[in-house]
Amino acid sequence: MNRTIILILSIAMLILVTCTEDSPISPESDLIVVRSYIYAGEPVYDIQLTSTLPLGSEETKAPPINDASVSLIKNGQQYDLVLSEGDSGYYHYDGNELTVEAGDQFTIQVNYKDQQIYGSTNVPEAPVNVTISSTTIMFPDFDTIWELRQQGISMDSIRKSMTLTVNREQVSDALYYILVENIDANPLAVESRFGDRPNQFISQPIAAIEYTVNAMMMTHLGKHRVKVYRVNQEYADLYQSRKQDSRDLNEPLTNIVNGLGVFSAFNSESVFFVFKLL
Repeated sequence: MNRTIILILSIAMLILVTCTEDSPISPESDLIVVRSYIYAGEPVYDIQLTSTLPLGSEETKAPPINDASVSLIKNGQQYDLVLSEGDSGYYHYDGNELTVEAGDQFTIQVNYKDQQIYGSTNVPEAPVNVTISSTTIMFPDFDTIWELRQQGISMDSIRKSMTLTVNREQVSDALYYILVENIDANPLAVESRFGDRPNQFISQPIAAIEYTVNAMMMTHLGKHRVKVYRVNQEYADLYQSRKQDSRDLNEPLTNIVNGLGVFSAFNSESVFFVFKLL
């Protein structure tokens, strides 16, 4: 999976990097913000460290930290991460020995200057019985709709061809989010009005067992993958923190000790459909 999680949590992370208990105006120097996600069955690559921004700063991105010592611990075994390319503050595991599986417990450790930061998470079970109501979703233009109605095809039938539903089995109070992404090598935009909009979208964390995909959400034709991610509570808590009012200077929820941010794990199942013109 790519780094699309940033899209859904960008506001939350801005809150995290601008508030501390000690001073809501000027954060403690060198305070580290950890944004660390691991995914069952995937390499470890989505771990980012940044410093903080003072409240009122005109900057939109916190400075990355590229010189920390970062490691993951699983079952007592330590795996040291390395800095990824670019001045981004991202770290990854450069090897094949580290696996992420349901039920695993991980601890992240960060050593930076004289600070020791850590956090823990458990890898959840995968979503159960993920299904999709149709493998095709249509996009009719005005002329096509008129022609179909001339042929006696009802608007209800046309609307049904424009939607599909993704279902899963209910598991206690588990939360999920949905990623819908175009996986064609050269996806074709439906209309120029979409401009530079990404050919993917992400839902908020939800408990509902059914999620509806509508043709009006789509920006590009071709094959799409729907990934249903089961999430942990710490991720849902951080998502909710993004709604914090700018006048509320309470520190957002975090599961990072001696720092800010979140360390969380995800597990997913995928279904597929094709989006085409009607």
